[in-house]
Amino acid sequence: MKNGETNMQLRPILIILTLAATSILGCNRQSDAPADTSPTQSASATPESKIPAFTPINDAPTLTEDSLHAVEQKYSCQLPDDYRKFLLKNNGGFPSPDCVDFEEAGQKTASDVFCFFAIGDERAWASMEWHHNTYSGRLPKNMLPIARDSCGNLWLLCVGGEHAGSVFFWDHGSFDTFDETDLANWPRVATSFTKFRDNLRIFDAAAKNDVVPSRYALVKQTTERMAKKNDANFSTRANPEFVFLCHCDEDGDISMQFVRYKIHAAITHTCGYSRLRAIEGVIKEGQTRLPE
Repeated sequence: MKNGETNMQLRPILIILTLAATSILGCNRQSDAPADTSPTQSASATPESKIPAFTPINDAPTLTEDSLHAVEQKYSCQLPDDYRKFLLKNNGGFPSPDCVDFEEAGQKTASDVFCFFAIGDERAWASMEWHHNTYSGRLPKNMLPIARDSCGNLWLLCVGGEHAGSVFFWDHGSFDTFDETDLANWPRVATSFTKFRDNLRIFDAAAKNDVVPSRYALVKQTTERMAKKNDANFSTRANPEFVFLCHCDEDGDISMQFVRYKIHAAITHTCGYSRLRAIEGVIKEGQTRLPE
């Protein structure tokens, strides 16, 4: 196990949200070691700069042009120049700010970039290769997973075709009512990696969606209540091996569990947020799509 990681025996933390109130059914958290707290650059270093700060991923390998060329050969693609420069400077990392605004099924929504993946990292939560292999056969053609949100959904970079260079949002908990490998079914959130990175902003809690609360709002609400009820120092960034798992009952009430990321991504596959959207009439409800 690498430096910066500890062997956590964390019971799942369940938060029940009625979108107004919460009750905590269990919490016995031991903090995983956070990544370095010193960002690689300051968001305010240049007055006009919109570039977010990045906290490095502990022990992520340093990349070279040769290692990036090897990645391109492995995945038969050409990395966009702006993403290549990012990887050479920051092989993954935690951005601040981290909020992405976009439209999904005609509705304004938001989610976070929990972390940008590293190349050549052996840890599942941090590895671009692990995500590519885990979701092989489910992702649209010419897509590389470059980041994830706090619920395990992916941000995909298009590396070929008419949308080459663009970034898309991909929900791993979608219903089995459409072809999830069809790029047309997923929202394009930016036309380039640079625009995606530079458009990250601070979440505006006052800007609420009247139809369905955003993933960002649900995660933020749950995180704040976990910190208030259990541990004032709690943060998701300090526990990168864990992720929020969303459930939704027939009344539309949401429950959020904090579970191990590798198990959640590879095995524990649910459609909680998709079901909430279906209840509110945003999308069509169907069979739960489970991994093979």
